[in-house]
Amino acid sequence: MAQIEYNFASLGDLSGNLQSEFGRLSDLADELKRQVHSLDSVWTSTTAKAAYEQAQANWDRIFLQSRDQLSGLHRGVQNASNTMSELDGAIGRGFGSI
Repeated sequence: MAQIEYNFASLGDLSGNLQSEFGRLSDLADELKRQVHSLDSVWTSTTAKAAYEQAQANWDRIFLQSRDQLSGLHRGVQNASNTMSELDGAIGRGFGSI
């Protein structure tokens, strides 16, 4: 029979890394917005500015959707880890009472 082994530390790392990397991406997006905003006073093409603002709005929408999906994935990984840990403990306690 194959041995079932869970690596709870790796699941915790995965969950934490997902949040950390998305936070880093969010910081970079904010920095880009600040840099573009600093160009606002010298932006001469209203067409280009409008196109950028539309692209930025689309990116923001997609980013928020991705953040929500990532948060769901983060919760799913945490829940799976917790469930496996609880089940593993319950099975261990069950065998201990034999």
